[in-house]
Amino acid sequence: MTGAAEPLVAGTPLLVVENLVAGYEPGVPIVRGASISVGRGEIVVVLGPNGAGKSSFIKAIAGLVPVSAGTVRLDGDDITNVPAHRLVRRGLAFVPQTENIFPLMSIEDNLKVAGGVLPKALIAPRIAAMYALFPDLVERRRTAAGNLSGGQRQMLAVARALMVDPKLLVLDEPSAGLSPKFVSTVFEMLSAVRRTGVTILLVEQNAKAALAIGDRAYVLVEGRDAHEGAAADLWNDPAVAELYLGQRHARPAEGGER
Repeated sequence: MTGAAEPLVAGTPLLVVENLVAGYEPGVPIVRGASISVGRGEIVVVLGPNGAGKSSFIKAIAGLVPVSAGTVRLDGDDITNVPAHRLVRRGLAFVPQTENIFPLMSIEDNLKVAGGVLPKALIAPRIAAMYALFPDLVERRRTAAGNLSGGQRQMLAVARALMVDPKLLVLDEPSAGLSPKFVSTVFEMLSAVRRTGVTILLVEQNAKAALAIGDRAYVLVEGRDAHEGAAADLWNDPAVAELYLGQRHARPAEGGER
């Protein structure tokens, strides 16, 4: 596994989540006291078995699932239960797993709409910056987004989120439904985004690909953070890998080779 780059900036964490309890129905929590921190410039990955509450956890951070207890702080500011549309102006951009582009609109129009919260004079420069970061989108900028490949759609979804120049980019299952070729493309793209100074928090089922680019990772089990550590360490921990990441390490036969 290739080791991740060092975080760009050390110091006070950009995101701190403490003892978060959240769920769609009152009294029925899906997230049950999870805590994480994300340092500036890091890629932090949230992993875990199906039903662990991973997507609900980051949606609660992004203002899309009600929080009943605990706190979410971004750059020192309490953003607990701040609605998603207001978090954009606070520096948090969220890329959902589905319905993250407008398929009938062109690439360029998708970017213009995403930049609608910006002063008009900044929209064109931000679109130019997105084309510089994602050159595959330039050639097809007049193409309806629904005609893009899966990998290109994810590029556009991330570019839309980055139009507002966020401090923190949060993604829910960015590789879901993609072929292995496009999975590689998406994670290379996220590494490139991090190199621009954007901090990234993502939930991902493809543990190997996510840990290959991540600095640190948390494993959620039944809505709680059960394990935390450097990405490479978690992948190479046999107990964590087998129980929670679906990876089985080879074990020597009893009595040695026969």
